[in-house]
Amino acid sequence: MNIEFHYYITKYLALEAGFDKDEAEIIAYSSQFTDNNFSSVRVLTPAGKLYENLVTQTPDITKPEKNYIRRYILFHYIPGDPTSAKVQRKDGKMHLLMTTAAGNYAQEIFYHTTRNNNLYIMGMVSHMLSDTFAHQNFIGTLDEMNSMSIVWEKSKPNIGHAEAGFKPDIPNLIWIDPRLIDENAEINNRERIIFAARKLYSNFIMATSGENNWAAVKKNITEIISDTITEAQLHLYEEQKTQRIEQYKKLFKEFGAEEDYSPEKWFNEAVEEKLDAKKWTPKDLTKTEFHFREDYRKSNWFNFQEAVKQYQRNAEIILRPIIVSLDMKEW
Repeated sequence: MNIEFHYYITKYLALEAGFDKDEAEIIAYSSQFTDNNFSSVRVLTPAGKLYENLVTQTPDITKPEKNYIRRYILFHYIPGDPTSAKVQRKDGKMHLLMTTAAGNYAQEIFYHTTRNNNLYIMGMVSHMLSDTFAHQNFIGTLDEMNSMSIVWEKSKPNIGHAEAGFKPDIPNLIWIDPRLIDENAEINNRERIIFAARKLYSNFIMATSGENNWAAVKKNITEIISDTITEAQLHLYEEQKTQRIEQYKKLFKEFGAEEDYSPEKWFNEAVEEKLDAKKWTPKDLTKTEFHFREDYRKSNWFNFQEAVKQYQRNAEIILRPIIVSLDMKEW
């Protein structure tokens, strides 16, 4: 999934499920920021202590690094059911780390890590769960089974869907996955979006005990993502994406939740130094030493980073049996 689902659809689902506008904003921002939290940052506290964050993504998903397998698997490619009929391949291969939609591990992590009602973790696990729909049939480690060609090209970073590019994340794209049996090969991302939205909405309803209004929610999302495109029409995507985002914003207005997403916002609220969205790069964050404001412990950025550490600890405990069984050296 990309920002269209991770922020806009997630925020809409949270609002419809009964979270207030401030809660929905934290959930949706945390969901999207899981993709934008790709730089190691060093920040000095007012007491002079050094604080360091945990990174949850790579700056360019088409250029993943094998030394960061942990972040890919924990946040974006939770292992699912390798025996599922939906992941049947032409070569007949299976893998224990294969991602499948809303698999048992993903659901266990979601329910276990959200029991303390931490909205930042709620956003992270929302990201994780929705990614199991978009990233199904891929593995969050370096493996030839991720290759989209018959011959595995070792020069390519075959981690996750790097070789497939952005195709799995485009909401209205219909594309072909040549690795799968003919029955499974045509991928309709619009259908995956609806399935993911229904699952996430159901989970939100359980958290809020709100009224289930899925039929109306589905109708609104379906109407916005109305026109599908093929791989030959990818040039239409950016313009369509912009138009759809404006439609999501109209839905937000009904809840008085007009606040929009900017990746540097939370960081700028937490530290003394300011980042200019048009100028800063990931390297700027890595090379610069920043300084927290006095009230940094109340800031969204700090609480998100603390939630990352808590989520990672909990998710690793749940996944430990499968990780240990594979003896992953890169972990």
